[in-house]
Amino acid sequence: MVPVTHSAKATNNNGVSLGLRLTLLTTLLTGATLVLFAITFYQVLQATLRRQIDTQLETRALLFTRALTPTTSVAGAQALSLPVPLEEFAVPGIYAEVVASDGTVHAASPNLPGGRLPLAATVLADAHAGKGIRGTAMVSNTEQLRFLAQPLRGQPDRVLVVAESLQPLLRTLQGIRVVLLAGVGMSLLLAGGGATLLTARALAPIRQLTQTASQVALTGRYDTRVPLPHRQDEIGQLATTINTLITTVEQTLIQQRQFLADTSHELRSPLTVVLGNLHLLQRNLDPHERDLSVQEATAEAQRMRRLVNDLLLLAQADAHQVIAQAPVRLDHVVQETAATIARQTQDHTISLDIGAPVRIIGDAERLTQLMRNLLENAIQHTPPGTAVMVQLQQRDGWAVVTVADNGPGIPADHLSHIWERFYRLDKTRTRASGNSGLGLAIVKYIAEAHAGSVDVYSSIDAGTTFAVQLPLG
Repeated sequence: MVPVTHSAKATNNNGVSLGLRLTLLTTLLTGATLVLFAITFYQVLQATLRRQIDTQLETRALLFTRALTPTTSVAGAQALSLPVPLEEFAVPGIYAEVVASDGTVHAASPNLPGGRLPLAATVLADAHAGKGIRGTAMVSNTEQLRFLAQPLRGQPDRVLVVAESLQPLLRTLQGIRVVLLAGVGMSLLLAGGGATLLTARALAPIRQLTQTASQVALTGRYDTRVPLPHRQDEIGQLATTINTLITTVEQTLIQQRQFLADTSHELRSPLTVVLGNLHLLQRNLDPHERDLSVQEATAEAQRMRRLVNDLLLLAQADAHQVIAQAPVRLDHVVQETAATIARQTQDHTISLDIGAPVRIIGDAERLTQLMRNLLENAIQHTPPGTAVMVQLQQRDGWAVVTVADNGPGIPADHLSHIWERFYRLDKTRTRASGNSGLGLAIVKYIAEAHAGSVDVYSSIDAGTTFAVQLPLG
């Protein structure tokens, strides 16, 4: 039973809404602030009132001392008397007395209850020793006194005690406590109600965003966008971010559908050729036709293998896999690749311009593929007899490889799309020649994977130049 109970509690805690949590937190913080303020206010007020009473006791002690008149008895001993009772000490709750060291009361205010004040012997002893003593004493079970006991001026063996009842102060403090408690309670109710309303109003746009995003996720209609609020605050930024995310997902899905369609189309054609030639090989063909079928099937199979390798390389690019890092003689890569392509073509001439040796850090196999794709792209998109110029230079810490031709050039509206996968300028001609439309996308990936870049410059009827920049090793 214990694990089940724990799971239920966790579910309940996780199910508490953000609005309720914000309301409770706001109310709690407001309540804590009010309670702290009330306690501080009450303590300061209590201390201030007590200081006022102590100040009044000092004033009354001075008045009482001046009112005392020393008299001489028949035996010659001095005594103290109040010839006329002071109105100050006739007020109920205000008392005064003069006490000798033996505890005898020599003078007292006329309203003193029980004839004397109930002070401890230690208090009187300390006062007789010359100390001014302040404190609180109980007259009865219901009344407290605040007193001041000090040596009587001119009478070192006598102590003057003045006191004031604390009942008015206690009643005032009790009333203030009631007011503070009621005020804190009402403030908490108002804070809770206000926090509920404000939280509901503040979270309403977020709920709308959540509902719209949920509908997009459930229905798969990624052309839907969440409504943008009028103010560009944090919620507006969140709405913009969600719309950007939905747009990214929509574009990704479109690209995936197009990618799958293009891949299926590219694989369907060579598979059809391979299957057709396999069916022909099952017949009784003469040796020449059999050799032609085998050659055609082999060529299409190699085309499919290259397409699969290109797709695997682009999948690695999407997964951000790190390429090999080793010293590479880029001049050797350029020279060997150009020589290989030159042997494979009979209709184009390839010229090289390579200066000093160039060393970089990277993957020699991938750099060879980059050069092969650029050279094959130049040959496939230029008419026979066109020259292709390859140049390798060093500029400010960069190795710059340019592949230029003097062919028909690339229209301006196509330049921004040539790096896209399966994009072709002339779909019919390039597919027939075996081009899959992935070559330039791979060139861009390899260049950027080496912390470099690739740019294209083209003019109609003036040729095209691809420039690859790679950091020197």
